[in-house]
Amino acid sequence: MESEFERIQGLEDIGEVLMLVRDFARDLGVKRQSYHFTPVMESPISARTVIYSEGFPDEWLALYNEKSFRLNDPIPERTMRHGEAISWADAMALAPNTSAQQECFASMREHGLIHGFGIPLFGSGGREAYASMDFDLPPAEVASSDRSAIIAVSQAAQMRVSRLLIRLNTRPSLSERELQVLGWIVRGKSVGEIGTILGLSPETVRTYSKRVYEKMGTHNRIGAIVRALKLNLVRF
Repeated sequence: MESEFERIQGLEDIGEVLMLVRDFARDLGVKRQSYHFTPVMESPISARTVIYSEGFPDEWLALYNEKSFRLNDPIPERTMRHGEAISWADAMALAPNTSAQQECFASMREHGLIHGFGIPLFGSGGREAYASMDFDLPPAEVASSDRSAIIAVSQAAQMRVSRLLIRLNTRPSLSERELQVLGWIVRGKSVGEIGTILGLSPETVRTYSKRVYEKMGTHNRIGAIVRALKLNLVRF
């Protein structure tokens, strides 16, 4: 694991830092994971929070991306207040739940989301984040060393991301069309979907996306999303 920390410190691209965590977790057996890109001083379930996720059922993602539904999930905020990693089940029991929250939990169970855990992440400049991991196994069947390793690497990555964001504090000069493309990238739209929305060919969208990534000092969608939220470049 020491090599992972060294690799994190050597990375200069935000997206590559987060992808390192993704791959590290996958290698240890994580089946589902998410990272909440939350503007400073906002809730990890706020309307402006963008969620990067892998492994979750498409039906669940469509439901969770509905802002009204997401607001009924208390797990991210409870995890942040708790201050350390906690299972979804334990977070559910930290406080009395409203009927809407109970419905959210029931929907989680219906989609097979039972055994995961949340991780509160803290960085410099008030840059906090919420992450979740799910081995799709009861906690007793997950090696404590694997869980601890994922938590440690995720925290190291958050510290690196926060430092990179401070360094990249200058607003890039983006054209109106580039801002439009960036806005739909942040909202999770594919190249084809962005093309349809803006009346552009997929190849033209790829060209604009490449320009956006270059101007924002990143190589991929994840890095662009994080920096866009940091600099308040996207209106929701």
